[in-house]
Amino acid sequence: MQHEALSVLISEQRLSTYYKMFNGSKHKAFEYYQLNIQIAQSLYPLLLYTEVSLRNLIHHSCSIHFKNDDWFELCTEQKDRILRIESTMRKKNNLPIKILPDAIIAELTFGFWCSLYNKSNARYFWKPLQYAFPYLDHSMKRERLSFKLNHIRRLRNRIYHYEPICNDLEILWQNYLNMMDVLKAMNPELIEWAKALINFEQLYKKAKTMRSDKFITDASCLK
Repeated sequence: MQHEALSVLISEQRLSTYYKMFNGSKHKAFEYYQLNIQIAQSLYPLLLYTEVSLRNLIHHSCSIHFKNDDWFELCTEQKDRILRIESTMRKKNNLPIKILPDAIIAELTFGFWCSLYNKSNARYFWKPLQYAFPYLDHSMKRERLSFKLNHIRRLRNRIYHYEPICNDLEILWQNYLNMMDVLKAMNPELIEWAKALINFEQLYKKAKTMRSDKFITDASCLK
């Protein structure tokens, strides 16, 4: 397909980030755009394992700690969000007044689970939240864990909104390591399962090679 046709289909605005990285070379820009998609795709299994495992482990540990499967109703900061979810589910599915906890848990976003590790929730939830990470290095404090989770969340959102994730390769690599650390803290076997499905490291090396190409210019403005 000709570059002009691709520019119309993808949009010049979306491609402008890649043009800047490669000094206006459309050939290199399109190649890197495709590589960005491949790298985003390769990270999907890691994101899936991280999000689903985090949700299930938190729900399990908090249900035991608070002796209540509706423990999430204690999250006063998220009360409005939970009420909206319940209201939407009732209207959409003609559900009864009482909705089962598992149904609500499945609708809560990754942002909700990450927010539980923020400072504002630490006093009330930190003890049961630690149980979601049975292999957590004791030297890693809540602040550091929250930092990693929120950076993973931002990467996830960029991928799900089709935004560039390869403009800053150092940050991309650090987020990859963040996911590995989080998975290892939940269960080291998750890393092996996820790695069997991805080729991120090979694609990352290709991206680094392309960014070292003679076409590259200073991309600090994109960070």
